[in-house]
Amino acid sequence: MSQSRQLAAIMFTDIVGYTAMMQANEEKAVAVIKHYNTTLEKYVSQFKGQVINYYGDGSLCIFSSVTDAVNCSLEVQKELRTEPVVPLRIGLHIGEVFFENEKALGDGVNVASRVQSLGQENTILISEEVHNKIKNNVSITSASLGHFEFKNVGKPMEVFALTNEGLFVPQRKKMEGKLKKKNVQKRNIIAVLSLIIIVVAAFFIYKNFLAKNDSASDKSIAVLPFVDMSAGKDQEYFSDGLSEELLNLLAKIPELKVIGRTSSFSFKGKNEDLRSISQKLGVAHILEGSVRKDGNKIRVTAQLIRATDGTHLWSDTYDRDLDSLFKLQDEIAIAVVKQLKLKLLTAPSSATTSANIEVHNLILQGNYFFDKLDKENVARAVDFYSQAIAIDSTDARAWGKLANAISRQAWQNYIERIEGREKARRAAMKAIELNKNLAIGYVELGDLKRNQDFDWKGAEETYQKALSLEPENPDILYSIGGGLYFATGRWKESIKLMKKCSELDPLRPISHL
Repeated sequence: MSQSRQLAAIMFTDIVGYTAMMQANEEKAVAVIKHYNTTLEKYVSQFKGQVINYYGDGSLCIFSSVTDAVNCSLEVQKELRTEPVVPLRIGLHIGEVFFENEKALGDGVNVASRVQSLGQENTILISEEVHNKIKNNVSITSASLGHFEFKNVGKPMEVFALTNEGLFVPQRKKMEGKLKKKNVQKRNIIAVLSLIIIVVAAFFIYKNFLAKNDSASDKSIAVLPFVDMSAGKDQEYFSDGLSEELLNLLAKIPELKVIGRTSSFSFKGKNEDLRSISQKLGVAHILEGSVRKDGNKIRVTAQLIRATDGTHLWSDTYDRDLDSLFKLQDEIAIAVVKQLKLKLLTAPSSATTSANIEVHNLILQGNYFFDKLDKENVARAVDFYSQAIAIDSTDARAWGKLANAISRQAWQNYIERIEGREKARRAAMKAIELNKNLAIGYVELGDLKRNQDFDWKGAEETYQKALSLEPENPDILYSIGGGLYFATGRWKESIKLMKKCSELDPLRPISHL
């Protein structure tokens, strides 16, 4: 019996849904497995690795270099996205491999297998050990998916997804794999409590808003999140960002009631009737669309719908270079205003403070992770905003977003609280210094004056500057009405602002609370 041990970078691969594919179309399945085998052997050899074991529709490979293992996985996935497409998931880990009679065994192999099991087609997932080795390599980008408790693994492990162009980044809530079973009783208790909260919130939303809004103003609109139609389904952050930019542009039109992001985005991924959506949001019109991004090219389809009868008032398709994105956003906003026959005193213009599309793209990615709230994703948002500032330190929006993200880290005790708040304050003041017409810096500074300094007068002055810039922004209305005025007992003023806030963001429970 021959035995040996070796420290290696371990690559586990698996074709997603191969058994079902074989049952449905045997000819296609054979073509897929041939493409897979040829590609794997080609690139593993090219990057000085070894294919140790085949497992039918998967494999175990080892490399002496972590960088070689990662670069091999990138090339394999790139090649397998061509026809016949192979829906492959890859997991990478570093560990000791124990060889017995030419079979690879050991904890390192088990962990790589478990990391791979979390993936979906066209994903590359890596362990924290691999991430630490390649995180300073500028050609390789990644995002933390959080910590996971794997079967037969002693402690939770942080898993990262490679985010290089073309790869799919899975959502945590949709990930399944070789994980420990959760405590069923605890899960049931949480589910019951969550249901109670939802029911109570729904009651207040209906009683205080929906029941009174059967007839919506004709000058009202909701921008639903645009659908990511990119081939790799990996541009969700971009399609979400475009939707939010359009929402912000339209909110600048004084005559137009525009529903806030929280409520509009609550319908993301849902196939709900537009009439039902319009009734819940209290609007007469819906703007929806799709985005297809491929390298530096984008195709945006937008359509304006009269929700009461489903009539398409306007639709258009735009094929553009990414560099003309800001102009495209303005074109769509102006077209909507024209169709709604609003008096356009001044044409809306993008709130973006930098013409640098790379900076804009980094900010959108930061926004995507910031919305996920948990420690790892907020840290990822901070990283993206910091990257944007490193490219253009004069971009006020990047500084404002960085202030938001660091402040959230401090309030949630993700970082040392006092130091974090002061970092957020400096970033907010930098945003104001760079652009006095951007509200985000004033809002964050107002929050710090209210909650950290207990400077009521200073907080109000700062908030009012933000409100003068964006009078229809429900987040600002909430900071003043539900925050400052509520805390200082100014009830009538608080109620007035919160009524307006709940009209602009009707499905946000805290607006009604």
